[in-house]
Amino acid sequence: MKKRTNESGLNGIVLLAKKAGPTSFASLSAVKRALGTTHVGHTGTLDSFADGLLVVLVGRMTHLVSHITGMDKTYRAVIAFGEETDTLDRTGKIVKKSRVPSEEEVRAVLPRFLGEILQTPPLFSALHVNGKRASDLAREGKSAEIPPRKITIHSIELLDFSDGRALVEVRCSKGTYIRALARDIAYALDSCAHVVALRRTSVGKFRLEDAVGQENLGAFSISASFENARFEENRYTENETDFFEKIRSQKKEMTAEIAKMCSLVPVSVSPYFADDFSHGRPLRSSMFFSRGSLPSKAEIAVFYPKGKFAGIVKKVEKKFSYGFVIPLRNQFSVYSWKDVTSGKVCHDFFENKSENVGSALTIGSFDGPHLGHDALFDAVLFQKNNSLVPGVVTFTKSLRSFKNPKEYEGDVATLSQRLETFAAKGFSFAVVIDFSDEFAKIDGSDFLSSLVDFCKMRFLAEGKDFRCGYKGSTDMTAIGALALERNFVLRTIDSVLYNGERVSSSRIRACIGNADFSSAAYMLERPFALDCSDFSWTQTCAGEKNMLLAHCKKNQENQKNQVFPPDGTYRVTVIRAFSRKNGLQSGEAQSSVRVFSHLSDCMLENGTLRLSFSGKLIEGWVKAIQFGYPDENNFLKE
Repeated sequence: MKKRTNESGLNGIVLLAKKAGPTSFASLSAVKRALGTTHVGHTGTLDSFADGLLVVLVGRMTHLVSHITGMDKTYRAVIAFGEETDTLDRTGKIVKKSRVPSEEEVRAVLPRFLGEILQTPPLFSALHVNGKRASDLAREGKSAEIPPRKITIHSIELLDFSDGRALVEVRCSKGTYIRALARDIAYALDSCAHVVALRRTSVGKFRLEDAVGQENLGAFSISASFENARFEENRYTENETDFFEKIRSQKKEMTAEIAKMCSLVPVSVSPYFADDFSHGRPLRSSMFFSRGSLPSKAEIAVFYPKGKFAGIVKKVEKKFSYGFVIPLRNQFSVYSWKDVTSGKVCHDFFENKSENVGSALTIGSFDGPHLGHDALFDAVLFQKNNSLVPGVVTFTKSLRSFKNPKEYEGDVATLSQRLETFAAKGFSFAVVIDFSDEFAKIDGSDFLSSLVDFCKMRFLAEGKDFRCGYKGSTDMTAIGALALERNFVLRTIDSVLYNGERVSSSRIRACIGNADFSSAAYMLERPFALDCSDFSWTQTCAGEKNMLLAHCKKNQENQKNQVFPPDGTYRVTVIRAFSRKNGLQSGEAQSSVRVFSHLSDCMLENGTLRLSFSGKLIEGWVKAIQFGYPDENNFLKE
């Protein structure tokens, strides 16, 4: 059964540099206060005397605690030989003294601790014995038997040795106690020891150098370990407001790259199945896009279209099960330009709100949308952290189709496909403009001023070659001057490159025209999909094959003006749908529609599209045809 998540708090990962002195729990206070939430958790305790990396999970990301806690970790430790304390660290009472080994002896014994070994954890630890913490029993003067357990030391290196103190670097598995390792190394040398300084430098592929506040930790060395006062410091030295701003700005959203760092397999859910996934409906492999076959056993990080984290799915052989789901928020509104100028956007989002509340926008055709648009989208969506409402201003179709419709090849994505992407990405609204002759004559400054007046625009993100207004007369220089005059922030975003060339809708359109679906899919971050919701189909049978035929000459009045691949035969994924309610047709609410996927042969020839199926056709209609990398080994045939 699907586990639904708590709706409170923000979502993300914060890499925090804990200082020596406070507990790991107390160190989370800065994150809680900076982000205004109590829904946080760390992924592995550091002793109060230790400093270093804490991986802090915020909001729904706390469901990933088990994934990150199990990662290998790297530490640097200063071990003082000749004295053992009851806690095995510098905060305890001395309980034993002995000889001090030489550097050569220490260096010679370290290889004995490599690989899988048995380790008995310290009595002063968070482990539970008969329902009580071992450390609580120790403070009460009671003894407890803690059984040894298997750990793995992947590497251990002596970096420095001076005055009976050794600086070592250890990469180890989950559950390793560096204090216990120091004790055992000393016992192997007929000595005793305790840890005087400890720093965690990595958790899996997360690194301390990327953590907020790491610059405040200072040098880690044998000489620094003698400065005991440094380890009692309990406050951050920089301005608290600045530190909190760093936490907010460096909070990481879950991405495919971070999923891989957490040993998860990233996949995207098809736009046609996003609603099914969000509502916990039965899982099928055909719901997901992945570059290559999924392993037979895997934990999968699922992302909605255009990269918004959706949750975790577990796969064993061909069976899928939900881990947890972050439901789609269905608070996405679409407005016309008339709605904007009549004040409807202001009424819906900003009425009776603070004067400082406003919107963050980006303007464009966004035909695709594609990798090049993502930087714009991310800049706008980030402004949620500044309490701005994210929106998109777009057009019914690409502006190029208005200028030269007879020679235009067609859009990469239809308006409905683009709106689905905007909603899944996390935008709150879209303004869709029909680029009429009357609208084309609006001055660019007047157009942007209308967005300030009627959408309360406080932030605008655009590419450096963006222009607007009559004949594109208002360029970024003029927009920059207007931003100062009308008090909104203008962010200029650089182009995104793929194989050394700028990613653009024109380039993707050319790839589709050349049947280069792999390049198109890379730039789109999903396979190219032909929107078939307006096509009229005829069903027939040819031998053992069931056939669907559509006469789909582009630019017909009743069909969408979308780019077509060249004539030929392709292996495709067909998205078919039917209603749960009798009598409803295509175009109804997504929640009342069941969606299925099929592999099919697709032939395009002289404006006729033929689909060939080996199995029985289900009822309903064809929503879309996806071109590019259908993986038969990872495809559940309906």
